Amino acid sequence: MIRRLFPKAREQLGTSGSGNHFVEFGTLTIDAPDVGLEPGKYLAVLSHSGSRGTGAQIADFYSRLAMEKHPELPPELKRLAWLDLDSEAGQEYWAAMNLMGDYASANHAVIHRKVAKTLGFKVLTSIENHHNFAWKEQHGGRELIVHRKGATPAGKDVLGVIPGSMATPGFVVRGPAETKRRSFLRRTAPAAS
Repeated sequence: MIRRLFPKAREQLGTSGSGNHFVEFGTLTIDAPDVGLEPGKYLAVLSHSGSRGTGAQIADFYSRLAMEKHPELPPELKRLAWLDLDSEAGQEYWAAMNLMGDYASANHAVIHRKVAKTLGFKVLTSIENHHNFAWKEQHGGRELIVHRKGATPAGKDVLGVIPGSMATPGFVVRGPAETKRRSFLRRTAPAAS
């Protein structure tokens, strides 16, 4: 299944996509030495995209497979169907999902490299985090699979990006959530005319 999606993945690498995906500029203000930067204001590029059409097709394929394996679920719960990680299908999906996570990371790297090259700028640091992804984590002494739809982990010292909107700032944060924000990304709204 994945092999036949390779041409699409190659074609879309380094592109943002549609929907809520974007690439934009802003200023990153560092208040104290952090993320490998000295205090000051920096030009920042923020991108939000994922594994593009290839990731969507893989997710759709395995979601349908999971629903087929759980016909006992009522229609309103069918989207909660699962694949057992001890099964062949579950292992295939886990591997495919992680491959698409690596692809999304490569996609961002290509986008940022192209922007920096076009502008003649040097990348000083990079912060990246996955969303709509699943992680193996320890909770209560047990290894669990945690899926965060639209969210990312915020463990101790884990960096994350919380995008804003066209008129509100985004934030670069460091976990855990109780920790004060150490730096932030301000985006300027378009000038009123």
